[in-house]
Amino acid sequence: MSPKTTKTDRLISALGRDIVQGIVFPAGEPLPSEADLCQRYDTSRNVMREVIKVLATKRLIDAQRYRGLFVMPRQQWNYLDADVLEWALENDSDPALIASLIEVRSLIEPAISRWAAERATAVDLVAIEAALNGMKANTHNRDAFMEADIAFHRAIVSATHNFVIQQLADAISALQRAIFDHTYLEEPAHMALTIKEHADLFDMIRCRNPQAAEEMADGMISRTASRAHVKLEAAG
Repeated sequence: MSPKTTKTDRLISALGRDIVQGIVFPAGEPLPSEADLCQRYDTSRNVMREVIKVLATKRLIDAQRYRGLFVMPRQQWNYLDADVLEWALENDSDPALIASLIEVRSLIEPAISRWAAERATAVDLVAIEAALNGMKANTHNRDAFMEADIAFHRAIVSATHNFVIQQLADAISALQRAIFDHTYLEEPAHMALTIKEHADLFDMIRCRNPQAAEEMADGMISRTASRAHVKLEAAG
């Protein structure tokens, strides 16, 4: 944990996990009073109010006037929030959630690649290529490879120069991070294919071939989905 993490940050994480994992505070049920939460988590009312405010923005808590605090139903949680995704998938895989995440990637990433091929500047291309080189340099380092992979796709999002899509960059990265364990394979043949797919996508963006970039991204996501479904079925 970062030394700059505050007590409020730690309590957001603690209460958020207790809600999302559903053992301490089940979805749809009332939470203890603010005073009881302060006692349980050994904190002041001011800090707890800030924690509740943040978790309400993640749609985990509904603060109802005169009725108290309630855990929001699971289907209303903000799964595009990186913290919510991390907490939801931390201990046990949620096959339905992972399938939903893959569907979202399949929907938006091909279009993002098309727009990047149409709009990428020289600066954007440098950023995409740098991330690709990071992937190539870390094929035997899972965590570094994941970060480079995420940076590659973030750079493509940035290259769309669409302000709304760019605001989704954190959410898209969270989607990738959440399903990475279900798609990552370190086998040499698979790793070589993964690097080639990303290199080919970069080439299509660099050569300003929007249709080919969109098709390449669609194929990559389809193969990622297949790997994830195989792992989920094996685990189930």
